[in-house]
Amino acid sequence: MVVAGFVLSQVGCQTQQKIAMNQSAAQEWLGSQKSSARIQVSGTWFSEQWGKASFKQSGREVTGTLDTYEVKGVVSGNKAYLTTWDSGKCYHAFIISQSGKNVLTGTYTDGPTYRAETKLQLPIELRRSY
Repeated sequence: MVVAGFVLSQVGCQTQQKIAMNQSAAQEWLGSQKSSARIQVSGTWFSEQWGKASFKQSGREVTGTLDTYEVKGVVSGNKAYLTTWDSGKCYHAFIISQSGKNVLTGTYTDGPTYRAETKLQLPIELRRSY
């Protein structure tokens, strides 16, 4: 019984450690985007792939929701760098830009940071919803 308790406590610590590393990686990725904001992404959006999105931009900082995920991100230059979160863990990283007055397009990857390998990038299009 003592051994089982020890093993479970170690698994729990590893999980907490992995979550902390996940959170740190996402925050570092967002923090590395330093340019002044040149686009505004606030509003209600809709994506065929993801459903409803709602973003609020204050300066460079972006918060909101995408489907059932919490969104945290920044706008740097002409791009928004967004991450999706659930229960304290980051699941996706997005890079999107304004491709029309009421359209945002870009790509996303799984994980707390955006992956450079093109084969891992999936497209996203968001259209303003009123």
